[in-house]
Amino acid sequence: MTRVYAVASGKGGVGKTTTVANLGAVLAEAGHEAVVVDVDLGMGNLAGVLGIDAGAGETLNDALAGTAEVSETVREGPAGLSVLPASDALDDFGKADPTGLPAVLDALDADVVLLDTSAGLSHDSVEPLRVADEVVLVSTAERGAIGDTAKTSEVADRVGTPVMGVVVTRTTAETDAESVGERLGVELLESIPDDPAVAAAAADGTPLVTAAPAAPATAAYRRLAAALTGDDSITATADEPASTTGPAAVADAEAVAEGDEALDGGTEADDESAEGIDTGSEEGDDANERTGFLRWLLG
Repeated sequence: MTRVYAVASGKGGVGKTTTVANLGAVLAEAGHEAVVVDVDLGMGNLAGVLGIDAGAGETLNDALAGTAEVSETVREGPAGLSVLPASDALDDFGKADPTGLPAVLDALDADVVLLDTSAGLSHDSVEPLRVADEVVLVSTAERGAIGDTAKTSEVADRVGTPVMGVVVTRTTAETDAESVGERLGVELLESIPDDPAVAAAAADGTPLVTAAPAAPATAAYRRLAAALTGDDSITATADEPASTTGPAAVADAEAVAEGDEALDGGTEADDESAEGIDTGSEEGDDANERTGFLRWLLG
């Protein structure tokens, strides 16, 4: 039986896409049939994090527009992971109808499906929360990120989808990850350390299980995969984490940090721009329908 998780956050840049990519790769490496789906129809970047060229074939946008079969959109990714990318062309954004997402999910043959949702509030970001079996929140320990994530959690509650818990990213020895879960009123699923290997792997388009199988962050994603599936063998077979905080690793991380931020959701300015694209023009019928949906949802 397929289990669908919407991996969601309140804003970009907190590690949501990185979590989807690496969690999916860990599951696939462990023998689970896993599919990751980029449902950020306007600004998707999941494919790039996994070393896949979204423009080299059919995408989720095509499936939602009715111009391609779902089977034509699924790409083979690293570690045996299946990837359904979103188009990175703005012209394809308006053609895709998010209400077709349930049919797409029904066509996928997998144990676990992870939906990489878009940031902000729009019809396109709410629909994945509505159709998922559970929501996995992703946040850093920063106050602003927690506040935005709390809004996403509230939306999930309003559409009737349970929140499984929160993954806190970029943690250090000083981070109180448990308090993040407490502030959100949900369980802490896992704490992902601020590991230089994460940025290096994302910049290279390679998941951590391939690029740095013994890194601390890789071990954390293995624990998260075990928590989601109940398959303790995922962590039992993992190598002992090796240090990734040496001078060379830190230098590599600094060199790619800016790129990693862009891959994982961008700056707040990018988020504002994305929200503008998501809500669309109020002059169009589609925009009026989506605006009305949100007013109904949040009213």
